[in-house]
Amino acid sequence: MSDSGCGDFEFERKFFVRDMPAVAASDPSPALIAQAYLFAADGYAVRVRLQGAAPPELDGTPAELVAALGDGAIGTMTAKGPAAGGTRYEAERELDPLVAGQIVARAEHVVLKIRSSVWLGEDGWVIDRFLGGNAPLVLSEVERDGPVVDLAIPSFCTTEVSEDDRFRNEYLAHHPFGTWAKDYRRELDLLGPSFVNSLGQNQFEGTLRGE
Repeated sequence: MSDSGCGDFEFERKFFVRDMPAVAASDPSPALIAQAYLFAADGYAVRVRLQGAAPPELDGTPAELVAALGDGAIGTMTAKGPAAGGTRYEAERELDPLVAGQIVARAEHVVLKIRSSVWLGEDGWVIDRFLGGNAPLVLSEVERDGPVVDLAIPSFCTTEVSEDDRFRNEYLAHHPFGTWAKDYRRELDLLGPSFVNSLGQNQFEGTLRGE
């Protein structure tokens, strides 16, 4: 199941972040996530993920980083459907971490990221700093048990990408952000930020302090 506990669906919103926010450092135990995409087409995807405590050294190949996760890592396999209105079908099941690690280490299309989790206002947020070919991408996400409406959006969220398929992990696995980062930043400078306005009333806060 998805982490939200709402069955085989997830409700989230996602944002592009220009620079790593200072609040991410408040997470004492960030996670390293390595996920391989075995299939991705037309919004559907099959993903194998291995997640564990981030090692102190982050240099190395995906196989080396996966091996560094060691004991305590969690393995999952997930099937995803197309997203619509901040909702996406997601059926997640546990997978033996040894098997998950072997699959990720051998896969061609892999996404690596460091995830920091923080509590801001009334919501839990994750801040993902991508590694390898997807550096220097930083994304933030918020997930709830139901549609993410009337959201208080922190100031570090530059623009919303919930409906931009280029920022889905399965796309990034095949088209690393590092190869199109300059073009995207020029696009953002030209068009300016935008936010989904069909999910209640967005609240833009200069600062949100953890509670």
